[in-house]
Amino acid sequence: MRSSFDADGSISDFNYQSLTIWSPETIAAAYNLSTASIYNWLNRGWLPFKLTDLPNRNVRQHRVSENRGKFTSGTSIEQRPTTVNQRLAFGHWEVDTVLSSRSESRSCLVTFVERKTRLLWATKAPNRTAKALNTAFGKFMGAFGPQVKSITVDHGKEFANYQALEQDYQIKVYFCHPYSPWERGSNEYFNRRLRWFFPKKTNFSQVTTDEILAALELINQRPLKIHHQQTAIERFRACSD
Repeated sequence: MRSSFDADGSISDFNYQSLTIWSPETIAAAYNLSTASIYNWLNRGWLPFKLTDLPNRNVRQHRVSENRGKFTSGTSIEQRPTTVNQRLAFGHWEVDTVLSSRSESRSCLVTFVERKTRLLWATKAPNRTAKALNTAFGKFMGAFGPQVKSITVDHGKEFANYQALEQDYQIKVYFCHPYSPWERGSNEYFNRRLRWFFPKKTNFSQVTTDEILAALELINQRPLKIHHQQTAIERFRACSD
């Protein structure tokens, strides 16, 4: 894709909302330009946003310690096949939640990331109970059932009935080690991307399905360096054929 410029040197004919969730490297690759040029234009004000407006991509965000209940049974991530660990196999997902402001609501997003393609999907839940999680998971399976072979989760009590999930949907559930969010690194990364649209003070009970879908579309249509500038949705469709 070649760049198109206005008289002042700014890029035209593009969805600027998409650009603001891309890294300078991704913008450069999409327009067949050098990364140095993108940084130069950002510094000179030739683009309609600043470098500081782009999501923080390199700082790992530490979670506040949680007091929610835990349990200890289930199949450890240590038993997950090598092909899944190395992202060679398709259909293996990481599952997590993104919370509302604690003072506002117990509503949350349940997020799902396919490990090989990095496709992100999310749905609202009224809280993080096992019942609410089961309902969210039913929606997920309704959308992706044939493309789901396993999920990897933490030991939060919302996953305590994992045996029912395994039996009802014929999938495998793997559990991370306690206090090891990096074992669901894709979830951690894409949850931060969602926070670009829904900051930490968001009350998810007031967020609409259309708003969630719009955010997911922008994230899943973002070219990824790891996919040689293909998008997650392009890779997911290729693997699904």
